[in-house]
Amino acid sequence: MVIRTLSVALAALVLAGCAVGPDYKATPPPSVTLQGAQDAAFSSESPVGQWWGQFDDPVLESLVRDALVANHDLRIAVARVKEARSVFVESRLDQAPHVTAGGDYDRRKQPDLSTPEGERVLTETYSLGFDARWELDLFGRQRRAAEAARADLQAEQASLADAQVTVAAEVARNYFELRGVQKRLNVAKDTLVNLRDTQQLTQTRWDLGAGSELDVQSSRARLKAIEADIPLLEVAQAQYRHRLAVLVGRMPDALDAMLVPKETPAYAHALPLGDTAELLRQRPDVREAERRLAASTARVGVATADLFPRISLSGFVGFLSGDAGSLTNSASKAWSITPSISWAAFDFGTVRARLRASEAQADGALAQYEQSVLLALEDTENALTAYARRQTRLAIVAEQADAARRAEVLAEVRYREGSEDFLTLLDAQRTQLAADDALADAEAQVNVGVVAVYKALGGWRQPTPEETPVAVR
Repeated sequence: MVIRTLSVALAALVLAGCAVGPDYKATPPPSVTLQGAQDAAFSSESPVGQWWGQFDDPVLESLVRDALVANHDLRIAVARVKEARSVFVESRLDQAPHVTAGGDYDRRKQPDLSTPEGERVLTETYSLGFDARWELDLFGRQRRAAEAARADLQAEQASLADAQVTVAAEVARNYFELRGVQKRLNVAKDTLVNLRDTQQLTQTRWDLGAGSELDVQSSRARLKAIEADIPLLEVAQAQYRHRLAVLVGRMPDALDAMLVPKETPAYAHALPLGDTAELLRQRPDVREAERRLAASTARVGVATADLFPRISLSGFVGFLSGDAGSLTNSASKAWSITPSISWAAFDFGTVRARLRASEAQADGALAQYEQSVLLALEDTENALTAYARRQTRLAIVAEQADAARRAEVLAEVRYREGSEDFLTLLDAQRTQLAADDALADAEAQVNVGVVAVYKALGGWRQPTPEETPVAVR
């Protein structure tokens, strides 16, 4: 009996190389050509270190560093990686025999059927030893499950990388938006000082009979319009500060002292992109979608294996006795081997339904992967185009602001000399404020565009070799 059982186990090991279901085949990702990268605003040089270091801004670098350590979204992503790793380890261990240690005591009173009277007798049984159970993986069900768990783990690792890219980009984007709002707020406050001087001048001229009440009220109305804009800018400033604090895992008001206004110039060099042909390797969301597809394909094999019988071996090695005092004697030694087979022979409808469901999930994962590739290309092209156009807009707005400031100075001089009316001065001041406000916003948007480009390219992180395959099923 033992020899027959061992023969069955040996045959199972020989057949263990066979696994039913589709085999997932990975191919190297295709190189891509990004049209937007051909613009003069970009260079093919690789970014030096982590891309946010190119701004030479210690505050930004500190914020990003803190966020990558303490951000709660990243902590959640790390926990999911740990969970997926544990599931993978468990699935690998499922392929080996499971051995447990235990002891039993059984006391019962029941009829003795060997006697005519059926006298009731009291029996006691003690056992101590090791139990083992092993499912022979004839059709690869457990191997496919381990394959799916490995792919899930790699998908969660890619998801963590994507979360890191997103958090770094969100910190930088909110930081530059904050600096832009702070500069716009300073522009508004400086303009308010000038408008108060102008309003005082118009009041004085009217008092002396050289002006009109129309000039006084127009000046006052413009003054109040600027005063009304300042609270909105202050609200936006507070919101960006609070958002940055939460991104680095701190209370909303924790960074107020750190984020005092400071000058942050627009990025003024050709933006280094590195090797954009490897975009699909660099994008962690594409890697995640590809690994989800691999996991779904492996689960088709798990469902397919349920169409075939499952063969298991269970056994016991230890001591068995009716007397606790003699339980560990050599005469109480005992062992057993019990092969078993189970098969859903009369429940194929349920099994096939699960198989169709897993195949549908794999088809959906394939579509999701293909969609992630297209979205990655769209996102990157949009980011490249937007950055290049923002640089062009910045140059134009800078010229506009210079002209508007010159026009405002000339209009004020002529108004004081009496050669221009107040409406001309008021229009020049309005134009100058709008131009300076647009310049502050354009400078911030150029920096935001840098962030969008590096986020679209997959951030600073280079994938490991096991993360790089982009596969087709």
